[in-house]
Amino acid sequence: MIKYFLTLLIALCCVTLRAQEQPISIIVPFAGQKTVLHSGWMFKQLIYPASDGNMLTSLPFKSAGWMPATVPGTILTSLIKNGQFPDPDFGMNNELIPDIYDIGKDFYSCWYINRFTLSKYKEGQKVWINFRGINYKADLFLNGHRVNQEPLEGMFLRRSFDITKFLKNDSINTLAVLVLPPDQVGNPNGGQGGDGMIARNNTMQFTAGWDWIQPVRDRNTGIWDEVTFTTTGSVRLNDPFIATSVPGKRIPGEKQANAFITVSAELESFATQSVKGQFICTFNGKEFSRNVELKAHSKLLVSLPEITVKQPRLWWPNGMGNPELYPIKIEFRLANGSVSDLKEEQIGIREITSAMDTLTKGRIFSINGQKLFIRGGNWIASDWMLRLSAERYATEVRFHRDMNLNMIRVWGGGLTERPEFYKACDENGILVMQDLWISGDCNGAWLDPKKKESQLRRSAYPDNHPLFITSAIDQIKMLRNHPSLCFWTGGNEWAPANDVLEVLKNDVFPTYDPQRLFISYSTSPELTFNLLNNSGDGPYGILEPEWFFNFRSHPFNPELGSVGLPEAQTFRDIFEEKDLRSPHDLSRNAAMQYHKFHGYGDQTERYGEYKTLDELLLRAQMINYQQYQSFMEGWTSHMWEWYTGILIWKTQNPWTALRGQMYDHGLDQNACFFGLRSACEPIHIFWNKLDNSIGIYNTGLLEVDGLKAISTICKLDGTLIKTGEITAVSKPQTVNKLFGLKVPEGTGDVYFLKLELNNAEGKQISSSFYWISSTGKDFKALTTLEKTKVSSVIRKTGKGLSLSLTNEGKVPAFFIRIHVMDSATGKRVIPTHYSDNYISLLPKENRVIKIEPPSNINIEQIKVKLHGWNIDQ
Repeated sequence: MIKYFLTLLIALCCVTLRAQEQPISIIVPFAGQKTVLHSGWMFKQLIYPASDGNMLTSLPFKSAGWMPATVPGTILTSLIKNGQFPDPDFGMNNELIPDIYDIGKDFYSCWYINRFTLSKYKEGQKVWINFRGINYKADLFLNGHRVNQEPLEGMFLRRSFDITKFLKNDSINTLAVLVLPPDQVGNPNGGQGGDGMIARNNTMQFTAGWDWIQPVRDRNTGIWDEVTFTTTGSVRLNDPFIATSVPGKRIPGEKQANAFITVSAELESFATQSVKGQFICTFNGKEFSRNVELKAHSKLLVSLPEITVKQPRLWWPNGMGNPELYPIKIEFRLANGSVSDLKEEQIGIREITSAMDTLTKGRIFSINGQKLFIRGGNWIASDWMLRLSAERYATEVRFHRDMNLNMIRVWGGGLTERPEFYKACDENGILVMQDLWISGDCNGAWLDPKKKESQLRRSAYPDNHPLFITSAIDQIKMLRNHPSLCFWTGGNEWAPANDVLEVLKNDVFPTYDPQRLFISYSTSPELTFNLLNNSGDGPYGILEPEWFFNFRSHPFNPELGSVGLPEAQTFRDIFEEKDLRSPHDLSRNAAMQYHKFHGYGDQTERYGEYKTLDELLLRAQMINYQQYQSFMEGWTSHMWEWYTGILIWKTQNPWTALRGQMYDHGLDQNACFFGLRSACEPIHIFWNKLDNSIGIYNTGLLEVDGLKAISTICKLDGTLIKTGEITAVSKPQTVNKLFGLKVPEGTGDVYFLKLELNNAEGKQISSSFYWISSTGKDFKALTTLEKTKVSSVIRKTGKGLSLSLTNEGKVPAFFIRIHVMDSATGKRVIPTHYSDNYISLLPKENRVIKIEPPSNINIEQIKVKLHGWNIDQ
């Protein structure tokens, strides 16, 4: 407790900080537009005296003791930005930040205040303030008035308030928001979700800690999501619903038969007498409308007749076709011709169905009449302290597209993800499995000595069931128009309480999202049948590569994972130098354990002795590549025979953890990313580690003939031996065995295997590279591989660079990592997109890599760095 008292003393010493005193100017938007209120915010913790909200917003403002606030953001984020605490992503710094369970809720309760002037709004116009997410309780005050007439509670609930009558058109407006943490903050005792008490609230659960993350000290209390101003006339348009129908079986690129859309919305009148007008939808260059009359102070659900779309451009998932999107505008126009309210969205025309498969006993999903083999990843949150942005969402979702995945599961201990996340998924063709905020760990699925209350008690969490249901309805309305949203589940590995589940199944989803599948929980028999008596999901640790071909798991496994250490530079970015000096002791190092180090068993030692951190992590990257290449090749080789889908646990981390990730929290890819990218090619040639055969699988929808498959073995001395060549046809949704791999005598203890698949025009459409031990596990012979020289030519292209690499030597250039660097700072340029990485080149082989750095970087300022197993940096 001493460190917490010291922290509090430091914070008290900073109370004299002065925030900005000038109000900001707000331009009142037109109907259908929004103005964000993300600047000008200040905050003060409740540990300091503050007036009540009525007085705070009516008396002259005194800025002494107030600090600039980050909105959207959490209280902890604002405290860190104001220098009150160190960066919790680094080392053991999170231990220097007081936990709310120990220091009390007042420390992470606060007043937010914002002072603004408004441009003059029109007579009869209503001005609304909208909060898309506050965690956990709040009261709003404006110019001496309490705005909310009922208490605000719940993390996952949008709030809108008509503030017209409280506004001042001719002077400064003062807005204050009192934000309080969850009622039950929970003891972060090392359990999954700590002692489980966090789940008594309608909030995210991982903030009390999990086996892959440390506790978030303020439990993410704050105005964590978007704040906006909007305007309407006397009628407001609430939550339009656009449903699409694509009957029959479709093929991308062909001339399409008709598709259909239906449009509905709730109209809400605030007028004192009846209002007449038109409900209008503008779509695909045409206007569709209906005359409507609303009674005074009433709500009315209205819909338009079904709209026929001729020759539609369909939305397809990644790997099947293009994710085509259409703009759509929905409005209510008053009888006088003025627009009372307007909504604009992007929609995709597609139809998703599903059914249980009699062969695999798993659920098969189909889109536009075509079955889809699911290969995806689990997602926690973009950032553990909810430092969210559209730009980061776009990068992370594109990473999933770049890995050739087609689904992201949003895990139940986190969020219902934000519209910006779904927009990125819409644009990249990534389907989403969305859990609600329930988990087996916190909600009573099993006995757990770390939990404070019994299984029976926990199975009734959260405490406020009506709030859970209201919040679920609200989040469904917010997200249901996104074509990427595939299906919902009630939670992670466990269903909501029985009474809640019955309402969700029988009322909520049939009413508010009837076209989408709702499954009780992520491992429910509704999704996957327990075929071989192996319970639950997983496993989650390092595995032998052949395991993925041999072990028969669930037909649809929502969680299975392995290792994922980042690169050496990432270690240097997040740890002190003292923690990096003994690479053999990482598993016993306190800082590494704190960041959830996950070991590799004896697999790093199979590559020979290592002395430095860089040598260890190079070996770890080689294992990363091999693990996830084998993972997806093994799973896909049993497509439709054993499996209908697999979701990796997990593809990303919301903080600087050391386990289960294809890219690190700083957005630099590790070798898992590119091993996965190779194995998830829509048409892919692969080596079956179980029966030593060469095969092709095609997860797409197009038949490709005239293919030529070539296998080449390369010895460590550079000798090339062609071991197979065959012409093949690859049909959609199939796995074909081509030939057995014949390994000649004298290839040595370790050799390389390169597979190529070329189309009829001779263009390479797939390639795979393997390093193989004749004993299966001993790769020490790689230490004898001679050095070789790789030459490079770099050219500027439209969006970035083209890097041509040639192995000039007589032996393979093995496991080359390409990094884009800032020549001025010497740091990595991230995020950068690579068409491939961690590549290996046979003697005299050339490869061209496309590189796309961030758009804000000056290409003239960057350089490219290469390093690998047997090339000089």
